[in-house]
Amino acid sequence: MSNVSDAIAMTAFGRTWIVMLDDSRAQFYRREPSGSLVEEMPALASGLRDAAAYKPDERRNERQAFLRAVMAALDGACDKNQCDRILVVAPERMLGAFRRAASDKVRARLWREMAVEMGNASAGELEKRLAPHFNQPGS
Repeated sequence: MSNVSDAIAMTAFGRTWIVMLDDSRAQFYRREPSGSLVEEMPALASGLRDAAAYKPDERRNERQAFLRAVMAALDGACDKNQCDRILVVAPERMLGAFRRAASDKVRARLWREMAVEMGNASAGELEKRLAPHFNQPGS
């Protein structure tokens, strides 16, 4: 590294977690200085497979249980000081639920949100979609 700002930039990139979330799955990535995404922990799956098969209260309860599991995973990462900032990629309906479920530790690290459906996207597709967010001054 040539200077202190390079060291800070490397730390920020390596300690940024990306959470890709939909109704049935949460994937956790860490962004490398190269821009590539590395799976940080195994994905979490919701019990909701076929939402139409559930009554509205059952869907809501399952979504809340799923989000509690996501928050427990993120709280654990925060407790272990594994991430400095979090970027959440999710459909708008899940972003609202994520915000409501987020602990103070997660809220303090919440850096950006991206309201988009990308549940079946590969890490490569996600990298391309997120690149502009990391190429902005001060990011």
